[in-house]
Amino acid sequence: MFVFNKKKCTEETIGFIKKKRWNGDLWFLTVEYSVDGKTYIVKEQLTYHITKKHKIGSIPVGVHASSTIENIEVGASIRVRYNPNKPKQSYLPENNGYHIS
Repeated sequence: MFVFNKKKCTEETIGFIKKKRWNGDLWFLTVEYSVDGKTYIVKEQLTYHITKKHKIGSIPVGVHASSTIENIEVGASIRVRYNPNKPKQSYLPENNGYHIS
């Protein structure tokens, strides 16, 4: 994944989940969106909100987490933020949690 400044992503559009992929440990989403009639793709690892921490005494042993995106089904709509000067630079603002591996 390339690195870019999210602050430059000032425009927003609606994209659609085209693919979700499980690699055995993590979910990855592929989202398609259009800007000025041109189609772009953004791929991101799904992130999570920690809903409960599990401990034995004071020792952390695990967590229970839920996806930051409510609906990750193929075809679901999702917000996409993009750079108006370089629309291929984009991210999913709802995917703003922790990477859990």
